Amino acid sequence: MFDADAAVTLLNRFVVNTRCDAGDVYLTLLHEGNLVFRHERTRIGRQALGDTSPFLVESLYFDDGSRALRVSSPYNAGGWTRWTAFQPLPVESA
Repeated sequence: MFDADAAVTLLNRFVVNTRCDAGDVYLTLLHEGNLVFRHERTRIGRQALGDTSPFLVESLYFDDGSRALRVSSPYNAGGWTRWTAFQPLPVESA
């Protein structure tokens, strides 16, 4: 199991059990679990095409190469999607 798999399980359970906007409390939860990661939020959209409501993407990058991702859109009444884990890319042998 990769770090992102464990984090996604914890984060998705945390979101379901938390009824209020918990801010960045979920990041503290991961730190308490001794997971080492880098956190990043990015807006994605095409302003040139008149997209005035870009997506917000939140990513976690773990030391083992795995990643976790969730997306939010102003059109999504539920707020954020569930977290999704991505395994590291396979290393090609030379």
